Amino acid sequence: MGCNLAFAALVQSEVENIIGKTAKDFFPEHIANENVIIDKKVLKDFKTLSSEFILHPNSNQMKHILLNKTAYKNIDGSVGGIVCVMDDITQLVQQKQFLIQQNKLAEMGDMIAAIAHQWNEPLVELSAQVQDIQTSYLLGELKDANVQDFVNDSMIQIQYMSKTLSDFRNFLKSSRRKKLFSISKALNEINEIIGRQVFYLNIIMSFNYENKNEEILIYGYENEFKQVLLNIINNAKHKLKDMQKDENTQKYKIDINIKRCDLHNQIEICDNGKSIDENIIDDIFNPYFTTKKNGTGLGLYMAKIIIEDKMQGSINVKNMDEKVIFTIKIPHKIGMI
Repeated sequence: MGCNLAFAALVQSEVENIIGKTAKDFFPEHIANENVIIDKKVLKDFKTLSSEFILHPNSNQMKHILLNKTAYKNIDGSVGGIVCVMDDITQLVQQKQFLIQQNKLAEMGDMIAAIAHQWNEPLVELSAQVQDIQTSYLLGELKDANVQDFVNDSMIQIQYMSKTLSDFRNFLKSSRRKKLFSISKALNEINEIIGRQVFYLNIIMSFNYENKNEEILIYGYENEFKQVLLNIINNAKHKLKDMQKDENTQKYKIDINIKRCDLHNQIEICDNGKSIDENIIDDIFNPYFTTKKNGTGLGLYMAKIIIEDKMQGSINVKNMDEKVIFTIKIPHKIGMI
C-alpha cells in the first residue's frame, strides 16, 4: 500500500509507516474484508467501484468516507494495481441529515394543521352534545336513555379523534426497510389525511387507475413514499386555494393517475392551476428553492432524494395543456414482472 499525506492524516499515521502495509492494518476487520471483495471485483471487471463506510479515527470522531477504486495497467498491458481515492464526505452527510430534520419539522407543522382540521368537526359535535345534555338536565327532562345515547355518541367522536392521531403518528414514522406495499392502500391513507381539506376548499380530487381490477404493488419505503405524494398534493392544494381568491368560476382539480408499465409503476399527480414558470421549473427540486412566502424549499428536494436515491426511481415535472404534471416512476422489484 502506498498513500499521500491526506490518507496518512485520516488514519492518524505517517506515510513511511503505511507504505507496504494493507487495509487490515488501519481499518476494522469488516471494512478491510469488504475492501478485499471490492478489490477482486475491480481487478476482474476493470470497472470503477464505489462504496461508503464509517470510520472512527479515535473515540471522539466519526467520519463518513466515500471510496472509489479503479484498476490500472502497465505499459505492457499487465495489471499494475489499484488506485483508491477516498473522500471525507462527513460534512455532506451531516448537511443532508440536517435538511432531512428541517423537512420533518415542516411536515409536522402541516400535520398539526391537518389534525386541527380533522378534529374540528368532532369537537363541534361533542360541544353540541354536551350542551344538549346540560339543557335536558336543567329542564328536568334528562332520562337514562339520553345519558346512554350521549355516552355512545361521544365515544364514537372520541374514537375517531384517537384514530386520527394514530394515523398521523404512523404517517410520520420512517420506514426501517424496503417492502412490498399496495399503492391503493397508500393512496387511501393519504385521502384520509387530506381528503376533507381538499373537499372543503371545493377542489375535486380523483384517483384514477388504468386497470381498476389490478392490485399494483410497489417495492420501497412506504411511509416516505406517502410523504412524497402528500407533499406534492399539498403544494397543489395550496396553489389552487390561492387562485380561488381571484377566480371563483373555474373548477379546480387534482388528478392522481396510476398505471402499471412494462418496467415500472407510474403515478402522475396533475392539477389544473397555474403553470410553473419555465425559467424556474428546472430548479424546483433544488434545496431551499421555494416560491411560497413561508416555504422551506425542502419538500420537493426530499421527494427527489426519497424517490431517486432511496427507491431507485425517478421524479420529474412538466407543464402540459394548462396543467402541472408530476410523474413518479418506481421500477418493479426483480421477480415481480
